[in-house]
Amino acid sequence: MGKPDTSLNLGNTMEMHLPPDVYVVADAARLEGLEAAVAGILVGNSGHGLKTMTLPADAPVPDEAIRSARILVVEIDGASQRSLARVSQVRAIRPDLPLIVALEDASVSLVRMLVRQGVTDVAALPFDAEELFSQLLDADAQNASEVSGDLAPMMAVVGGSGGSGVTTAITHLGVALHEAMHGARVCIVDLDVQFGDVAAFLGQRPSLTVGDLLEAGDRLDSEYLRGAAKDSGKGGWFISAPGAIEPLESIDIDQLLKVLELVRREFDVVLLDLPANWTNWTLSAALACERIVLLTQQTIPSLRQARRMIDMFGSVGVARGGVQVVVNRAEKKLFQAIGVGEVAKALDHDVLAMLAADPQAIEVAQDQGDLAWEISRRCRYGADIRALAAMLVGQIGEGAA
Repeated sequence: MGKPDTSLNLGNTMEMHLPPDVYVVADAARLEGLEAAVAGILVGNSGHGLKTMTLPADAPVPDEAIRSARILVVEIDGASQRSLARVSQVRAIRPDLPLIVALEDASVSLVRMLVRQGVTDVAALPFDAEELFSQLLDADAQNASEVSGDLAPMMAVVGGSGGSGVTTAITHLGVALHEAMHGARVCIVDLDVQFGDVAAFLGQRPSLTVGDLLEAGDRLDSEYLRGAAKDSGKGGWFISAPGAIEPLESIDIDQLLKVLELVRREFDVVLLDLPANWTNWTLSAALACERIVLLTQQTIPSLRQARRMIDMFGSVGVARGGVQVVVNRAEKKLFQAIGVGEVAKALDHDVLAMLAADPQAIEVAQDQGDLAWEISRRCRYGADIRALAAMLVGQIGEGAA
C-alpha cells in the first residue's frame, strides 16, 4: 500500500483555492517534479492541502486514497494493463469520484477509451502545476452540482471453484439477512450471466433480468430497476440472470457499475452472485463490495483454488479482513481428515463459519423452488446459514474493512 508523503499548498493569484482531500497518486519522480513546480510558482499562496502518495504506476491505488479523496489524480501507464486496471478499480469503489488520469504521450484512442470508462479529465505528464490546478477546479465545479447519497453495503459470494454451492448459499443468505435485519430490503443480483440459477432456486421466472438492465443504456433508472427486482416471496428481493447464455466478454463495465450503484441506492443490502470465471468486470464488481464471502470445501483441490483467490484479491488491494472464508458442505466427523484448523492453516486465513452438508434437504428444496428450512425445520444447513447471517450483520454494523 502506498504511503502518504507530503502536503502541498496550492492556490493562485486570483485567490482561488483547491477543495480539501485532493489526492495525487504517482511515481516518486512525477511527484518531485510537481513539488518543484508548485514551489516555484505558488510561494506564499494559501489553500487546502494537496495530498501526494508515492506508488509505482502499475500498483493498485490504495483503498484509503479512493475512499477519502474528493478528487483523485492517478498516474497511468498506457502500455501496462495492470496500470490501466487502476481506472476500473477506482470506478468499482467510487463510481462518482472525480478522477483525473495523468498520462505521458497518450494516443487519441487511449484517451477516448478512458473517457468511455468515466474518467473526468486527462492531465499531461510531467505535471504542469498551473494546468493541473485549473483541471482540479473544473472537476470540483462539475462535481458540485451532483447530489450523492449513501450507498447500501454490498457483498459478493464467490466459490473457490465451480460447483461450490454459491447459488444455494446466496439464496438462503439473502432471506436470512432479511430476517436478521428485521425486514431490511436485501437484494440478490445474479451476475452469473451464463449459468445463473437464483430465480430457479427461488421458484420464480421473472420477465426482466440483469441482462435487460445492462442493455438499457440511458433508459436505466429507478423505475426500470424496480421492474427487474422481484420479491422472492420468502423474504428479500432478487434480480435474475439473463434467460439466454451471454458471453462473459459482452458485459460493459461502466454500465454494470451504474446498475450496481442504482441497486445500492434502492435497497438496504446487496448480494452479488458472480460467475466462477474471473474477468475484468467480475473483479470490478468484487472490488466494489465491502465484503467478499469465499466458499471453500474440505478438499485439497478446493483449498488450493481458494488460496489462489485470496492471493488474487490481495494483489488488487482487497484487505484480508474484507475476505470472509466459509467452509461449505462441512463434515464434522471425529476423524475428519481436514478439519477447520487445517483449513485455516492451509489458507493462512481465519475461517468465519461452517455450513453443514445437508444434501437431501437441499436437493429436495431446489427441485421445488423452496429453501432448505421450508423442507425441514431441523435442517442443519439452514441453522448454519442463519448463524452466518448474524455474523455478517455484525460486520455490516462495523463498516467496511
